[in-house]
Amino acid sequence: MRWIWATLAITALIGRAASAQVITVTTSADVVDFQGAQQVGDLPGPDGKVSLAEAGLASDNTPGVQTIGFAVPQGEWEYQWLFPGRVVLRPFLGFRVFDTAVLDATTQTEFTGDTYSDGGEVVIWAETYLIDNIGGEMRGFDNTSINLSGGTGNIIQSNSASNITVYDSSFNLIGGTHPGEGNTGGTIKIDRASHNVVVGNTFSRVRILGWLGGGQPAVGNRVGGSSPDERNYITGYGTFNGEGCPGGTTVQIFDSLDTIIEGNWIGTTPDGMRQGNNASVVGVGFEGENHGAMILNNRIAGILARGYDHCRNYVAGYAIALYGAGGDFVIQGNSIGLNALGEPVLGSVTGIASFDYYLGPVRDILIGGPGPGEGNEIAGHLASGIEIVNPLAGIRISGNSLHHNSSLGIDLVPASFERGVTPNDPMDGDSGGNGLQNFPVLSEAVRRESSVRVIGAFNSRSERSYTLEFFAGAECDATGYGEGDRFLGAVQVVTDVAGDALFDAVVPGDVVVGEFLTATATDNASGETSEFSACIEIAGSAIDCGAIRKFTAKCRDGTLTAKVVSSLPEGTELTLARNGGDPKTVTINARGKGKAKWNGQSGAQALRIEECPEVPEASTTCP
Repeated sequence: MRWIWATLAITALIGRAASAQVITVTTSADVVDFQGAQQVGDLPGPDGKVSLAEAGLASDNTPGVQTIGFAVPQGEWEYQWLFPGRVVLRPFLGFRVFDTAVLDATTQTEFTGDTYSDGGEVVIWAETYLIDNIGGEMRGFDNTSINLSGGTGNIIQSNSASNITVYDSSFNLIGGTHPGEGNTGGTIKIDRASHNVVVGNTFSRVRILGWLGGGQPAVGNRVGGSSPDERNYITGYGTFNGEGCPGGTTVQIFDSLDTIIEGNWIGTTPDGMRQGNNASVVGVGFEGENHGAMILNNRIAGILARGYDHCRNYVAGYAIALYGAGGDFVIQGNSIGLNALGEPVLGSVTGIASFDYYLGPVRDILIGGPGPGEGNEIAGHLASGIEIVNPLAGIRISGNSLHHNSSLGIDLVPASFERGVTPNDPMDGDSGGNGLQNFPVLSEAVRRESSVRVIGAFNSRSERSYTLEFFAGAECDATGYGEGDRFLGAVQVVTDVAGDALFDAVVPGDVVVGEFLTATATDNASGETSEFSACIEIAGSAIDCGAIRKFTAKCRDGTLTAKVVSSLPEGTELTLARNGGDPKTVTINARGKGKAKWNGQSGAQALRIEECPEVPEASTTCP
């Protein structure tokens, strides 16, 4: 996208060089007294001054791109009781510029000095519109309602305490990545507008609104980005009604395509340590019909509202609310419920919550992922970490860290609305959130040097492929199920005609004896993930490693052979790990010996016994 801004900037500079005209506003009076064609050359009028309205008319009537600057003497500053230290311009019918212009309020600061240290020195106390501007700019204003309508490629920067609306306008830049370029204020609203970039700002809320029914979706808008200097601080939006009931969505996404919300801090004060608004009920909320949204690497916390008066027993808060139709969302790498120090103290009621929608539930959602940085950390919530209600389905939950939530890590809710653990049923014939997908049943977990051996059983629909994911943590949930603090790895299983699959898997990951292991199951065809399984305590190996007398490796004719000589009991199983992968299981025979072979090996070979890391490696070189 950066090449777009560079191209627009070059185009704008060419136009400005051709005109090279600056119009300077020198009065706060709302007058128009200049005559003729009302172009730049006709200024000023008989009063010898230039008003904001005159500057706008002259800019529109003069070819080229003009810069409207400000040098209003302090003797004309009005409304100082309301806006001290600022020039207040109050055009009776609002202010509109129909031809591309640059509105630069920083010139007023250069003229009179920094008279208002908290923001810009010019207030336009009326609706201000850049209409059909292409490559226009507006910067340095305070407490101004800024509206882009039509046009493309405009830049809105360095404005304070303002509201910004982009309507039916594309490829605009709101904010910037350099110091001082960001805007501050109440709401940024992207309304039936596409391919806009919002970066480096501090606002209470952001709304992305399309109109799919009218053929005007909001397409390809990006809020934030992958680098810290693109981060927006969206501190929270909510209000209390007359009954004391809270309500408000901090980032609202309605009727959109391919929206990206990335790298922002949402719901907290800019330092990430406190709740930003005590009436905000939703952090990131989907409404209407949305497709292809990506919620990536944000900090979403402090979304928790408590009512008062007639609503004094009402508590609500959802860091991410999945509502409406559509789907194909990716929610990855987010910190949900944690402050800037990583402490789980700013949780909501539910971290990620789903809701049924009368036009059809949202589908095909990926929450997390098995790759580095793809999992979300979801912690500190008053109820569950993730809640999927009936009839939502196709929600894949993978690789996340869920901990310190008061209820379940993952709660699949049946049609009868009961929260809590949903027991498995034979061949998974029940229905509810995510089809009430069955979870694995763990029977044994044994620590090895850098892995854990997991044995268990799984039952679900017949002759289908499933991914089983395993998690470790220092604590088990009070229910005995989950939560899933640390993702270890996954294995694939296929059920037989009766829906059964046994597994005996070695999963990589450093674990501690006495920690707890839990697991989920995901139907690879439908993408539906289960709740967490019951926890099982991780045990240490029961093998007497001191009984191993010899462990050797040698090569002959391209075959690598490993031998174990021991006084271990007959039938003892050992896993031999090779530096090139492909582990082998060795069973000790009645003579206390075991052997394993690998064909077609070459180069240096190092083998170890996973159950006995204290036994020295056996090494050799195969030609």
